[in-house]
Amino acid sequence: MKIFLSLYLFIAVILTQFSAAYFYSKSRTGYRRAFFVLSICIGVYLFGYLMILNSDNLQEMIIWNQIQYLGLPFISVSWLMVSLLYTKTVYNLKNWMTFLFFIIPAATFVIRLTNPWHNLYYRSWALREFFGYPSLYMERGYWYYVNISHTVLCLFLAVIIYSLGYRRNRAGYTRPQFLAFLFASLFPLLGTMLVVFCTDKWVVDYSALLMPISLIIISYSIFKYDFLEIKTLARETIFENSIDGMVVLEPGLFVVDYNKAAKDFFTALNISLLGSSLEESIGKDQQLLEIFKSSAIKEFSVTMAGEERFYEIETMLLGDSGDENARMLKAIHDITDKRKAQEKLRILATTDSLTGLYNRSQFLMLARRELVWSKIHNEELSILMMDLDHFKNVNDSFGHAAGDEVIHEVGNIVKNSFRKTDIAGRLGGEEFAVILKNTSLKEAENVAEQFREAVARSKIIYKDEEIGITISIGASSSSGMDQNDNSIEEILKRADDALYMAKAGGRNCVATIQSDDDG
Repeated sequence: MKIFLSLYLFIAVILTQFSAAYFYSKSRTGYRRAFFVLSICIGVYLFGYLMILNSDNLQEMIIWNQIQYLGLPFISVSWLMVSLLYTKTVYNLKNWMTFLFFIIPAATFVIRLTNPWHNLYYRSWALREFFGYPSLYMERGYWYYVNISHTVLCLFLAVIIYSLGYRRNRAGYTRPQFLAFLFASLFPLLGTMLVVFCTDKWVVDYSALLMPISLIIISYSIFKYDFLEIKTLARETIFENSIDGMVVLEPGLFVVDYNKAAKDFFTALNISLLGSSLEESIGKDQQLLEIFKSSAIKEFSVTMAGEERFYEIETMLLGDSGDENARMLKAIHDITDKRKAQEKLRILATTDSLTGLYNRSQFLMLARRELVWSKIHNEELSILMMDLDHFKNVNDSFGHAAGDEVIHEVGNIVKNSFRKTDIAGRLGGEEFAVILKNTSLKEAENVAEQFREAVARSKIIYKDEEIGITISIGASSSSGMDQNDNSIEEILKRADDALYMAKAGGRNCVATIQSDDDG
């Protein structure tokens, strides 16, 4: 019996070292690193028990038992970590999580190391016979039961996590892979329970005897299903590590799988993916629900952490298009940066950089649109043409940089002086124009006069120099019934003629020209 158990444990130790080396070489993901730690701990534990079985001296057995505790306290918590990471219950372990997981195992290691001083872990040691061979018997102390309770809890939680993963197939692997891990987790739990209730009778470490069976099951799974190679690497590279959110859905919007980016996306929206159906998870957000129901590419925006973000939802069918039970992949692309870049390009293409007003081409395009609108709705439309007086003198006296500052400040006055619905633009140089919606010529003249006074009152400071400016304004209008104004250029021409009149009249004034229909 002793020879058989020794050979059995020796093979198990070799297997654990092979597993540790294999997982170390493949340790690109969290659960593989956790499995590497688990394999090392199991190897140390089994090697210590192998040496205990082959020792006849009590003191040697006690020393090898101490060596066992270099790995034993950390086995159950490492097993739990593997289950959490493998099933994607968590994607990575935070520092505080690691601390909570290992606080009791670390305390157990220290207490067992210092046991001769306080006997909190083992109260006494003795030799007992097992099938005619000496075996180590330990009378348990208080902390032993604390540690064994922690061990049972971790292993029990691992079994539950694998069971839930098997039912949900959450991690995207095949069900036989889940079953392999599930049954492999049952043996350490069974061995621990036998140690608690049967050791006094048989003086056997059942956990050490059953642990190799778990390793055999897991090793078989590695080579049978190859889930640590091509399939898993492809999943992690394309699915798990993608910056785009991905959700796999069955008919009825039932959630089959999702990656970390998708989880973060829905978490930011206070939406849980743990429900049986995405329709239940999204709830009252009908807009988002319709987007996920649709097979077309959809875009939408949402405010997250005070910032508006833009997303594109793309649908890819996983299977035959004629199959009613085919799954579909919803890819959630964050296009916020793209939208911001497009907005910057749009602003550059439509806005005058010096004033922030519309540039000439954009102003004329919007003006044409407003003329059509006014005719359809029979509304009046007025235009102001404005030109700074003696602007050349500013450039000559203070320099072109001062001239740019003047143009910039006049642009600010324009923004603050007209309605939000009015359209203002810089046509070039020192020339500005404003479209006044639903405004008669008389009303436009009053508005223009108020603006002229605002400009005249302004004092622009440039390098401690005060620059005073005035502006001349020409105004014209078109009524909705005016059949002569077939283009915005005709109204602009009249406003420009009125501006010429203001210049000829001494500048710093407002002049108007009525349309022909107005007499």
